[in-house]
Amino acid sequence: MTDQFSHHMPSDERLVAFLDDQLEPEERAQIAVAIAENAEVAERVEWLGRSSLPFQPAYDELLEQAPRSRLEAMLEALPAQPAKPSMSRRGFLAVAASFMFAGIAADRLFQLWQAPREQQDDVNWRSVVADYMTLYTTQTLDGLPDDEASQQAQLRNLDKGLGIALEPTQLLLPGAQLKRVQMLEYEREPIAQLAYLDPKHGPLALCITRAKKSARPPAEEVRRGMNVVFWVGQAHAYMLIGRNPTPELHTMADLLRQRFAT
Repeated sequence: MTDQFSHHMPSDERLVAFLDDQLEPEERAQIAVAIAENAEVAERVEWLGRSSLPFQPAYDELLEQAPRSRLEAMLEALPAQPAKPSMSRRGFLAVAASFMFAGIAADRLFQLWQAPREQQDDVNWRSVVADYMTLYTTQTLDGLPDDEASQQAQLRNLDKGLGIALEPTQLLLPGAQLKRVQMLEYEREPIAQLAYLDPKHGPLALCITRAKKSARPPAEEVRRGMNVVFWVGQAHAYMLIGRNPTPELHTMADLLRQRFAT
């Protein structure tokens, strides 16, 4: 079944159960392998995971707008769910399907289920970086000048854009070579991208933006089929993204956190 999931899309029901930690250990492990090996599966899980938002008020508002009799008939036909203080992702998806059948656009649902602006920004900048990273190949970075003088000049631009002064020695990562430092922008917020080339795993990036939250320890996720480790320091938010195994990224993150703290 692992091979099947690696090459084919599991059903949304299974993916939602995975997100809700409702699968048996064996099947959960199979889904995890599929996420790591199949970019489409990883992207679908990311999309479904976004439904983990405060949606009860939006549910009430939509019920006021929707054709009640038709929705009630559809909801009564769904399997009964145990009473809970808040709706699960599975319940949300069932309701979402009902609204779609009733002629209400899906994007309207998700507009009403808005996360706080701060939370959106925290997630969105990582999503933008992941989209950008899908364009990178080994050839993108191979052959770029990587001498210390070039790196120093590029790092000065980073200091101007984000107010963070870094030296090439602080950015050394095991097995990966720094190839380029450039400034990007997302919704008028600067993002520094430090692109590395790992001879085994391909392009790797350390990205930095201004922190909108208090300091947080490293956490991990999967975006666009790539592994991500992200954390927040005193003034800046960081993420490492690439196809390196997650434990390797955590080791790199620990090194960088120690150096940036000095």
